[in-house]
Amino acid sequence: MKSKMFSNVGLFLLAAGLGFSCVSSKKYNELLSKSDACAQKGASLEKENLQYSEDLTECKAKTDLLEEQLQAARTEADTMRRDYLLCSEELAQMKNSYKQMDSRYKTTVSSKNELAEALSLREAELADKEAELAEKEKALAEKEARVNELQGILDRKDAEMNALLNKVNDALLGFKDKGLSVYTKNGKVYVSMAEKLLFASGSWTVGADGREALRELSGILARNPEIQVMIEGHTDNVTMRGRGDVKDNWDLSVMRATAIAKILLENKEVNPAQIAASGRGEYMPIASNEDAEGRVKNRRTEIILTPKLDELFQLLGN
Repeated sequence: MKSKMFSNVGLFLLAAGLGFSCVSSKKYNELLSKSDACAQKGASLEKENLQYSEDLTECKAKTDLLEEQLQAARTEADTMRRDYLLCSEELAQMKNSYKQMDSRYKTTVSSKNELAEALSLREAELADKEAELAEKEKALAEKEARVNELQGILDRKDAEMNALLNKVNDALLGFKDKGLSVYTKNGKVYVSMAEKLLFASGSWTVGADGREALRELSGILARNPEIQVMIEGHTDNVTMRGRGDVKDNWDLSVMRATAIAKILLENKEVNPAQIAASGRGEYMPIASNEDAEGRVKNRRTEIILTPKLDELFQLLGN
């Protein structure tokens, strides 16, 4: 297309030259030669233009392809960016989770160490407690053995006391209706003798019935030298008229207790070390002194028989 354009231009110039003036053949040939040259140049340019057009088309195709690739790359980059952000968030969460886990781990380790220390301390305390328990079990076993031994002694003493009670009851059975009673109290045998069995009012001389009862009792004491004897004289609260060395009820109670002790010792087989005499006067009544019946009960002599307790006291002392 460009070749035709240049050819037409050459003819136009030639015609213009002919129209305006007559030219020489030389000049004409030069012009013609230039026209041919221009025509060749135009053909060459047209060829180049065609090549450029093809190159442009190819470049446009490549450009379109590159734009498509660029768009795909951008899309991929956006996707990767989103993935990166998600990964960043996940990484941040994982880091936070790791920190929490690390903190919990350290806390757990610390707690574990504290627990181990507490457990070790508890084990030591347990060992001490077990040792203490073993000592207590040993002490308890010893205490139980001691209690059993003591109980055995008490049982023997009870048996002895019951045997003594039976002996005294049998020996003094004939005096039960004359003001004599036999009973046990606090592990001891009591022989309580009313005033009428032993003494006249205000007297400390023992009558015949009283002497007979005391002789029976002395026989039991002679056969049981381990028995300790306490003789207690008791009166009512009626004021006594003084006579000789006996000035009041207290003196009377002492004289009566001493008189009974001497009668018991008339049996030479009775050890005087077994016997003690004391006067209680009016100060340990068993009934009211406000009436005659009560005063009769209070005027009494109590002979208290105690089984030998040396074995028991020795055990208690240990």
